[in-house]
Amino acid sequence: MKSFNKDPTAPIEPKENNEKTASENDQPVNSQATGKVVYLTFDDGPTSVTKNILDTLSQFNAKATFFMLEPAMRDFPDVVNKIIEDGHAVGMHGVTHDKNQFYDSEQSALEEMITAQETLQEITGVHSNLIRTPYGSIPYLTETYREVLDSNGFHLWDWNVDSSDWSLSDDQYVDSVVEQIEYLSSAGVTSIILMHDQAETANHLSILLTYLSENGFQTKKIDENTKPYNFNCYDRCHSLNP
Repeated sequence: MKSFNKDPTAPIEPKENNEKTASENDQPVNSQATGKVVYLTFDDGPTSVTKNILDTLSQFNAKATFFMLEPAMRDFPDVVNKIIEDGHAVGMHGVTHDKNQFYDSEQSALEEMITAQETLQEITGVHSNLIRTPYGSIPYLTETYREVLDSNGFHLWDWNVDSSDWSLSDDQYVDSVVEQIEYLSSAGVTSIILMHDQAETANHLSILLTYLSENGFQTKKIDENTKPYNFNCYDRCHSLNP
């Protein structure tokens, strides 16, 4: 089953908050309003290949958002700082990436995000409220979990394009992403692309960025002033992936 929304009329594109700041990314996240925009996101890093990803992004003047794990940030603090120095957005992906531990309770989920947030600020001096929960917000993140995270100021982001780069070999994930982008773009919906901070993704990222460049897509990092995109039951039509 394809991982993109089968109903292009479903309200899956993020919308701006009413409160605005003078940010270059402070625009409606809707491709009909802003032109052809995509959001590249990378989970599970940083890793030993993150610098390769950053180098490729730099070659294309592309921006991305990195949802990082707390132990990995401690392992690669210099890489975390380089992500920020290169102008990308940073967020938290928790600590354990273990669904039994992370989703043990509302408090366990909150504590993992706070720990990751504090580590990020300790390493970089940057305070971020952007989060992505392990495996996405459905089905494990129930309403009470969401309320606790929201009340503590976190902005939860899911995705509407699943690259499946963790399971597809070679550059197959690029073909999958391109197909989904074209589908959503034809419906006037901005793509939020899930990828992973890993060697296979890094090795073929330039192919995806070449496609985006040649087809007039602009890459943007996620802005904290934009209302996050979250899964809804009717648009969560693909299987759970790490």
